[in-house]
Amino acid sequence: MQKEQSALLVHRENYEVPKGQEQSVHYRIAKIAPNGSFFEKPRICHDNPKEFDSSLKRNLEILGYTVEILYHPNGKYTDVRIEDKEATLKAKDAEIAALKAKVQEGANDALKEKDAEIAKLKEALAKAEAKAQKAEEKAKGDKEPKEPKGKKGGDKAGETKEK
Repeated sequence: MQKEQSALLVHRENYEVPKGQEQSVHYRIAKIAPNGSFFEKPRICHDNPKEFDSSLKRNLEILGYTVEILYHPNGKYTDVRIEDKEATLKAKDAEIAALKAKVQEGANDALKEKDAEIAKLKEALAKAEAKAQKAEEKAKGDKEPKEPKGKKGGDKAGETKEK
């Protein structure tokens, strides 16, 4: 005997048709409230394909059921999916939280890169300033007049010019 699959977790992609029921249409029905919660929990049903296509599916939709075809022997499928709104919202919230964390991590990395770049620029500026200061000191040392051995010109020590 094959294990029955949970009606909440099964979709067309992961549904396994029970052995011997390959000629039946397998579908999942549920009544869903406008806010996305279930009035009635989903359940899996299977019926004759001709009956399902001609009247059963339409009648279920008129009664307010959402019909998701899990397996159709003729390959007739619809894009309808029955999903629990709360589970979908939790998954989206988790995805948003992960994206926020990734963005924050990226921002932190960018800040670290900018801090490293600023530190390099400060270091280069300090080196340039030190080099400029050394060049300035060297230029001052070269420009300072040497003490003359003897005074040139007509002035003698102690004399002042008066007009």
